Amino acid sequence: MPDPERACQTTTRLLWACAVLALLAGVFQLSGILSDADGYDGLAWVGVVVGAVCLLGLIAIYSACALDRLTLRTRVLQRFDVFQVTTVLLVLAIVAGIPIHSTTALALLLPWGLAYWLHHLNAPTSSAP
Repeated sequence: MPDPERACQTTTRLLWACAVLALLAGVFQLSGILSDADGYDGLAWVGVVVGAVCLLGLIAIYSACALDRLTLRTRVLQRFDVFQVTTVLLVLAIVAGIPIHSTTALALLLPWGLAYWLHHLNAPTSSAP
């Protein structure tokens, strides 16, 4: 018989793992940026700022979910939920980060994949035919 307490703890741990993995991807991306900062032009710095803001947003969302301040299913802007917001932030972070450091930008797919799994783990079933 499944233990709801243990399931809740596991979900919290996985959400913390998402936050930590996103933070690590950001740290690796920052180290790559700092080591090659001389070669950046204005447009590249705009990409760095966009990627950083999106990354900080992802870390904040995963942390808030782990702290039970929100859930991935919380509705924002009427028809969008928090998970869909993380998807938009992920795409923006990857698009902004690919020209700079593709490997670390794509590393953000791992925490998003965990969040995707958690979001769909207990997805409500539709009763429509």
